[in-house]
Amino acid sequence: METNLGKRIGKAMKDSRGLTLVELLALIVVLGVLAGIAVPTVLSLIGKTEADVCLNNRMVLKNDYERELVLRDLAHMDVLFEDYLINVGVVCPVGGIVRYNDGEVLCSEHSEAGDVEEDDVVVPFL
Repeated sequence: METNLGKRIGKAMKDSRGLTLVELLALIVVLGVLAGIAVPTVLSLIGKTEADVCLNNRMVLKNDYERELVLRDLAHMDVLFEDYLINVGVVCPVGGIVRYNDGEVLCSEHSEAGDVEEDDVVVPFL
């Protein structure tokens, strides 16, 4: 025993030839709005994740480097840190330049603005 509504739906489904142009345009607009919201959100999450990975890698590098200095009874020198960096490998996932300054490991890409020294700032040449 099929209801009257069921008969109408079944008949409409048999007569359907597809989507109209207006329905397709509405679908494209909805997908565009969703993409406009999703893409910037995903990109900001990727950037934040890269910064977090760099920070964690720098903290581990700092602890390991200072432990190595204590074990070998050495004082910090830039040459020692550069040699140590060669054995460590990649610290910053986006390729920032890592340096040791006043007991902190700094990254050219992810360190805070107050951490960057004046001679590290590059002024564009016109």
